[in-house]
Amino acid sequence: MKYLALIGDIVASKQLAKRSEFQSNLASLLKGISSRNPALVSPYTITLGDEFQAVYQRADTLFPDIFTILSGIHPAQARFAIGVGELTTDINPKQALGMDGPAFHRAREAITELKKTGYFIRLHGEPAQEPGDDPWRLLNHLLNLMTHQVDGWERNRLRIIRGLLRGASVSELEEELQISKVAVYKNINAAALDEVKGVCDEITRILNRELKLP
Repeated sequence: MKYLALIGDIVASKQLAKRSEFQSNLASLLKGISSRNPALVSPYTITLGDEFQAVYQRADTLFPDIFTILSGIHPAQARFAIGVGELTTDINPKQALGMDGPAFHRAREAITELKKTGYFIRLHGEPAQEPGDDPWRLLNHLLNLMTHQVDGWERNRLRIIRGLLRGASVSELEEELQISKVAVYKNINAAALDEVKGVCDEITRILNRELKLP
């Protein structure tokens, strides 16, 4: 059975002001995401300093969770590496520690690559059957474009795309964020959030297909 292993990393974490307070808030944020998330088989766990990881059995909440983290830590930034594959150890349902296998190996490769770039999401799956025919290349190019789209967004815009990915209506976003409908629509139109949502939805569908889910 295949899983999604996610490894996340806070960008320039050693330069953050009030770092201990930030780490405490990050732990609370990750705990909240894990507590109401049936897609997770192993919860978000802080591992090394400001690095964290989790294991998903399906991709449905992957992008909403990523944007929840980005909005929750704003203006700090994070990068996210997702490895698709099997686990060779038992799943740890209490914390994302002590597990191994191709999914984690690929996620580790992806986070190492991300640290050499300015991008914030990368996917690694099973290698190509033919040399030069990488099935993940197009998806990562799309995610790179999305990075440029997302870079510099204010917290409200991150919260709006998170809400859209969860299926929230404009009226619900207006109430949740305490801003006008005009402001919600302005953000959607200015940042092409419908298109960002479309990219995330299609990648979610592809990931679930890789996991052999309906």
